[in-house]
Amino acid sequence: MLLFVAGLITMSCLTLSVLCADDGRDALLYQVDIFLPPKEGRDETADILHIKETVKHLSDIDVLFSFKELGNPRIILVLDVEKACSWPQLTGFLSSKGYEFSVTSLYYDSDFAQELGVNMTKDMLASSFRNRDLLMGKMTFPMKGLSTLEYNNMLKWIVERQVDIINDGEPSASFRNLAEYPIQMIYIEPASNHRVSGYGQFFHVPRHVQLVVTRIENLDSYTGACQED
Repeated sequence: MLLFVAGLITMSCLTLSVLCADDGRDALLYQVDIFLPPKEGRDETADILHIKETVKHLSDIDVLFSFKELGNPRIILVLDVEKACSWPQLTGFLSSKGYEFSVTSLYYDSDFAQELGVNMTKDMLASSFRNRDLLMGKMTFPMKGLSTLEYNNMLKWIVERQVDIINDGEPSASFRNLAEYPIQMIYIEPASNHRVSGYGQFFHVPRHVQLVVTRIENLDSYTGACQED
């Protein structure tokens, strides 16, 4: 399970100085993690389906991806916020329901790849997934003990491995956190026994890179019904 720090973040209208920064990165791209804490009498399925329907009708917020973590009441959204003051539609709804949520600023892995000199374009990344059973991997790259050159070379190697996955025919979407350090990468791919067992080995590097893998499903596929293996 991805490490999750539940926090209620008030983002009714982010400042333009943050949202409109033009440094070649998409400063309006966010990952929103929503967690439904245990509550007596709560109908978890009904609440998740309500969130599912609500996010479909957000004005000036483009829902790029929406997922449900398998086995846990956690919703993961990747949003492109077209207007800063569109946030109250989502944050006001979540706050009124008492849901816990956190927000991470992202930009596309393809933009980061270009910075590192790796040939990856945005159209190489998946924009949707048909599979009900997916994997989300979060990799954190501590810089301790590395020079800037060594650190960048390690990151370049990782991005090149992602290009290998794509060239092997595996649909993949990936993002980088907007914060400078420590750098975190988010990967979304179809799940398979091979990928589950080989994820760490495929991305193995001779450093203490932190990797957390979570099984997820498309929120659009979620019904609350039990699924047979």
